[in-house]
Formats: sequence, structure tokens, C-alpha cells
Amino acid sequence: MKGKYTIEYYKKRGIIQESQTKEGIEEEINKNIGRAEEIVKQFGKEGKLLDIGCGAGFFIACLKRYGWDVRGIDISEWATNFAREKLDLHVLMGSIEDVEISDQFDVITMYHILEHLSHPLQSLKKVSEKLSNDGVLVVKGPNLASFDRIWHGTNWRGYTVQYHFYYFTQKTYQMLLERAGFSIQKIVFQYWDPISRLKEIKLGDGIRADHPSDVFEKFYRSKEYNNLIFKGIYKIGYVIARLLNLKGRDLTIYAKKRSNL
Repeated sequence: MKGKYTIEYYKKRGIIQESQTKEGIEEEINKNIGRAEEIVKQFGKEGKLLDIGCGAGFFIACLKRYGWDVRGIDISEWATNFAREKLDLHVLMGSIEDVEISDQFDVITMYHILEHLSHPLQSLKKVSEKLSNDGVLVVKGPNLASFDRIWHGTNWRGYTVQYHFYYFTQKTYQMLLERAGFSIQKIVFQYWDPISRLKEIKLGDGIRADHPSDVFEKFYRSKEYNNLIFKGIYKIGYVIARLLNLKGRDLTIYAKKRSNL
């Protein structure tokens, strides 16, 4: 599986290439401000965080600037080398089952990772060992039961056969986490975005779920979005999605180890 996540994978995902400038790296780090600020809002101004599947490390590089002690794990040789050499981060190459980590963490994040794992239950049990007694696991991933999946059908962005081994619903996420020894604290849903396909056409993979709102600003400045008829249709769809509680592609789960509740 490690062989899938070469530099070519990150090029396709729109991730920065080694040849880019310091300004380019800075731009990629800043794209994670929204996510970093959410961690600070939820868990405070300092703590120890492990990001499993950290990729090139832009998220933890951003969070480090907020005062957090950060570590990362990733199976990609290219990504871990980039994080170490370009961002000066403590990142280990391998899976959570393979690497040697003696520390325990206040927060462990798994953003769009579970669906990539061949043995997610085994991995989550190992994650539990690395979480402090009062620590929180944050899992984010695509929701198979979402209205977004129904709307897009076989074109749903959650369907990535080459990289995804599993597809989860809210229920199966919860069952998996509970079997691994976790208790769900809360689940946060995105609402369905009625124009997500148009955004994809306009922005490509730049609208990855791990990018905050600055990516969408490109779309909101576009001619397509500023067409008055289109804006009216979009606003109506936006309101309907919330009134009918139509779920968007992703959900985020916060969980603790059950034995410590």
C-alpha cells in the first residue's frame, strides 16, 4: 500500500511539489489555519497532538505555530521526507502499528484516513494505546449515508476505488470505534452543498475536504458564482439543505477511550 502514495499521488491531489518556493510552502501551511484554529478552540492553546496520515505535514506545521507539540505519522516516503526536510517536523514513516512511539497524546487526529486502512479496527486499537486517559480522538471521513452520495451517485467524490478500502456510514463508524474501545462524544455533520459538482469542475481537486474556506473564495469570485440567477438558485438550495437536514459528504467524530469515562 505504501507504493501508492508516491509524489505522483500528491501531485494529483494538488499538494505542493518539492521544487516550489518558500512562498508556496507558506501558502500551503496557511490553508490549514481553519483546521488549526478549530483544534485550539476545541482543546485549548497548548497540548500534544499526533496526526496519523499527516501527509506532507502542512496541518501540523500550522498547528505548531499556535504553540502545540505536534508529531506525525505517514506511510509515504516522499511525504515524510518533505515534512522533515522542508518543514522541520517530527514525522515517522510507517503505519500506527509499525512505528515506535513511547509518548501519549492529548489529541490524535485521523483526517480522511480510516477509509484508506486495510485493517481499521486493528489500527484504532493501537491508536487507543497512544491516547492519554483524557485524550480525544478526532476522526473525519466520507459518509456513505449522506445525501451528497445519493445526489452524485456513482460520481460521488467519496468513491475512490484505488485508495479506499472501506466506505462508512455514521452507524458503521460508531460500531467500529466502539469495538476498538472508544465512546463517541459527538458527531458533527457537514450540510449538503448543492453546487459541489460545479465547484469541482471549476476548482478541480483544490476543494479537498481538508482545505478551509480560502480555497472557495476562488469560486465565489468566479463569473459562474456571480451570475445572479445562479446565486439565487444556490441560496435556495442552501436553505433547503439545512431545513431538511441533508447531510454533506463528510462527518467528524470526537471520541474518548471508553474505560476512562
